[in-house]
Amino acid sequence: MFDAFLSDHDYQREVRRAHAGLDRLAIDGDRTPAVRDVVLRSWIRSVRHLESPEGVLVQTVHERAGLEEARRAHPFHDVLGLLHTRLVEPATRAGLLVALSDAHGTLLWVEGGGDTRRRAEGMGFAPGVDWSEAAMGTSAPGLAIASRTGVQVSQAEHFAAPAQQWSCSAVPVLHPVTGEVIGVIDVTGGEDAVSSLVLPLLECTSQAVTRELGSLLDPRAAGRGWADRAREDLGGTVASRATAVNAGLPRTEAPTVRLRVTGAPPATIGWGGQSRDLSTRHAELLTLLHWHAGGLSAAELAEALCPGGGQEVTVRAEIARLRKGILLHGDGLIGVASRPYRLTGSLVSDVALCHRALGLGDLAAAMHHYRGQLLPGSEAPGIREIRDEVSALLRETVLQAGSWSQLWHYSTLPEAHADSEVLMAVLARAPRAAPERCAAIVRLESLER
Repeated sequence: MFDAFLSDHDYQREVRRAHAGLDRLAIDGDRTPAVRDVVLRSWIRSVRHLESPEGVLVQTVHERAGLEEARRAHPFHDVLGLLHTRLVEPATRAGLLVALSDAHGTLLWVEGGGDTRRRAEGMGFAPGVDWSEAAMGTSAPGLAIASRTGVQVSQAEHFAAPAQQWSCSAVPVLHPVTGEVIGVIDVTGGEDAVSSLVLPLLECTSQAVTRELGSLLDPRAAGRGWADRAREDLGGTVASRATAVNAGLPRTEAPTVRLRVTGAPPATIGWGGQSRDLSTRHAELLTLLHWHAGGLSAAELAEALCPGGGQEVTVRAEIARLRKGILLHGDGLIGVASRPYRLTGSLVSDVALCHRALGLGDLAAAMHHYRGQLLPGSEAPGIREIRDEVSALLRETVLQAGSWSQLWHYSTLPEAHADSEVLMAVLARAPRAAPERCAAIVRLESLER
């Protein structure tokens, strides 16, 4: 797969043959065995660090207590939910391992099926172990750090003999402000781990992680351990605010309030590590006021909330209850101004983030924010209008530009479970070996019955 003139089997044979000359690489670095350049250069560096594959010894950097502390301190800790949804769960279903390392190559998390994970531990591929080039020689995690780019390492291309039964792909993750490598995302397993689909998936995931970390660096998002430390590392409170402005991030003192209104109820509002469930009416009001940033009159709100129109006096009473029950309770982070009614303070919502990402052509980000239809139980006309617009735009974008995996993820949403056009698109784009094809066929047959 790596040499245009050799089959995979023949290429692996040539690579194994080239291992016999490893002891000469440090001296004769310009020799050109049939090994990819990026791997050959890594071999040369590995020989200088370790002399030979026999010099590779598993080096445990963190034992259990130290590992937990290192995990809590690392940026990945704050985006584990995103990583699980985007990568860990589909990779595990495919029989692959997902590893997350720090910027030095020390593995912090290794996730996957129990049998596969235990086999990998036999070669030292386990949390707390150093997999940098200097420690283990050529491997995808170490090479991704050394090259600052996405890489794939297949079987015999590994420097250490125990790793040569495995293949892996890895990409670095960059700091959202400084651009420095903060860690690596790796997929390890059989030849499926270096398929043509894996590296683009990892690169999209890496970009999503960087974006999410950027949002956590917003000075308003207080209470997140890594974000607080990162802002301090960037030069203290005053300097971090300046950096945030230069990076295009909002600049205010108050924490951002996050509104989740897509997908299954209940809707929630959260800030500073706290979260509270919302009634349907309060969720409708917040969504409408956030969507219509310029404000709505009492008459417009009544029309948007009640089928057939409502009473303005009822709207005023609902706003009063909202102010008392949600907005001015505790920290009082956001409020509602009058004439017209409009939100004050800083609020972000998943439906607005999804809509904005679709407008920018970022389908991956849109699907990350979208958990299902907007307030699916609401009959408010204004909510139904937003719901229909966002859902239709997402469906059309997925059908036109989505990868097969994005199509399959979309098909698992309640609104698309019986969407035969989406299922047919999965069949048209998914590789023949993908288990999702079988599931799509079963669902299509069920729909026909």
